[in-house]
Amino acid sequence: MPQTNFYLAEAKRFKVKIGVFLVLINEGNLLCLRRHNTGIEDGLYVVPMGGLHEIETPLQAVVREAVEEVNITIKESDLKLAHVMYRKHTQPDGYFFYQQDLYFVTHHFTGVVCNLEPQKADDVSFFNIHALPLNFSPCVAQAIQCILTNVPYSEFGFEIM
Repeated sequence: MPQTNFYLAEAKRFKVKIGVFLVLINEGNLLCLRRHNTGIEDGLYVVPMGGLHEIETPLQAVVREAVEEVNITIKESDLKLAHVMYRKHTQPDGYFFYQQDLYFVTHHFTGVVCNLEPQKADDVSFFNIHALPLNFSPCVAQAIQCILTNVPYSEFGFEIM
């Protein structure tokens, strides 16, 4: 019986979504995608990203997202965890959830960068990491700034109302 109570309690425990983000820097330029037709931050640039699937590790997830979104292969051994962000992820309709974002940096990849998800992004470009476009996602911009200044952890979306 004690095990049953444990599993019932565990099922009710607070859960947090995990997001993985690829910070690919090539000759001082950051690989970015402009969101399109998603309903969330459309028109803003982000880095390749996605959610963690139940059967994979964060490293596996970021490698998978690189292939799925921008057609490149990255070795897990070339990825370095550079920043962790805990954020309140508010949707356009006001709904929100909490998310832990893991930002992995690499300078190495193989393949030809191209947009494999045109239904979700309408541009894939490299931008100077110190001069990102004005239409850049605020939470991703915060993470990039933290990475550049060696800040390992930040929070986003918890503004006092």
